[in-house]
Amino acid sequence: MTRVVVLLLCAALLSGCDNPVDGVLGGSDDVLGPQLPAADVLPVPGPTYVEEVQMGKPRLIIHAPGHTTAVRRGWEAAWRPDGTVLVLGSSWARVLDPATGAWLSGRARIGEYGVTPEALTTLGGPAGRVLVYDAALAGVRKLTVPSAAAETDQIDGLDAEFQLHGRPYTLGGVTFVEWGINSEDDTRTDHGLFRIEGEEITQALRNEPLVRLWPSFDGAALLAIMQDNGEDEDCGGCKVEQKIVELDPDTGEIAADYGMPPGYARAWRISSLDKVDRTVVVQFVVRPGESGGSYQTWTYDGSWHRLAEAGDTRSRFQAGGVMAWSGDTGEPNQPFTLTWTPASGESVVLRDPSSPCPEDETFGPVCPTISLPGSLLPLD
Repeated sequence: MTRVVVLLLCAALLSGCDNPVDGVLGGSDDVLGPQLPAADVLPVPGPTYVEEVQMGKPRLIIHAPGHTTAVRRGWEAAWRPDGTVLVLGSSWARVLDPATGAWLSGRARIGEYGVTPEALTTLGGPAGRVLVYDAALAGVRKLTVPSAAAETDQIDGLDAEFQLHGRPYTLGGVTFVEWGINSEDDTRTDHGLFRIEGEEITQALRNEPLVRLWPSFDGAALLAIMQDNGEDEDCGGCKVEQKIVELDPDTGEIAADYGMPPGYARAWRISSLDKVDRTVVVQFVVRPGESGGSYQTWTYDGSWHRLAEAGDTRSRFQAGGVMAWSGDTGEPNQPFTLTWTPASGESVVLRDPSSPCPEDETFGPVCPTISLPGSLLPLD
């Protein structure tokens, strides 16, 4: 958001599964105002981007104006509103100043994790354990969620077990984490969302088709992706419809339904999602088959609009201009084009498909995955 999570439930595309759908288009609700205090967001100085080499020997190369930082065994770089970067490895996290390359924290151990302005929240250690690190990774709260907190009668010692899963997040001092029943018995499917505030654990979205939580970058909203569970589909691993909702942070239940834009097809997948004040902005991967494809960026403020400034690329608005990536959206580690377009002046191609990719002794040429920090919306 595989170690990155940005493509959700990517199953094989089968014939008949990519038609435009009715019933989830448009939004049924107005956009809610900020539900939580918003962090001040510093514009990312451009051009800034991250190379993620994910095959062979993993590493990150973080490019910021005036400085480049290489991180061995790094998996992901998560930008934060204050301009610092949370660098994540397979089992660790550390805070970096991208402008200087200076480390601002020691290492914190992580499992499945979620990043918000106030915290790094991670699953790890014994079953039911959640760790909430503060923004500086200097302090940690240890939470234990017992299986008895789940409203289910499907847990027994032989055939089913309670587990926490997905990306946990902490907003406004409240931690949200998904739970489910792990069993080979496909009739045992209870699942839901825990809301943890202090010593109180409450449950929401019980057996609702939650795909994942997605907090806004500034921490003022908790969005979520919901999906039809596909039980009425007769096409195996067919992709099914999704929609965007906003949760009430006081309850964890759905507070507003924003739907999907006109023309949406079930083959579209959400690449990035955010909410700025009363505008929801979402970037989709629109791919007609197994390869190729492009991006579309849409906004919702009570009705859906295509964001023309983003074109058909994966783009981010940074201080001074726009970063844009284009290439094959279906095949990883392939050549691509990366362009910086300043607010005034000519565009600069930073990489094109002819640019050589690093050689790995096992896999051969390995083109990096590019992560782009910045805003999905044009900066004021």
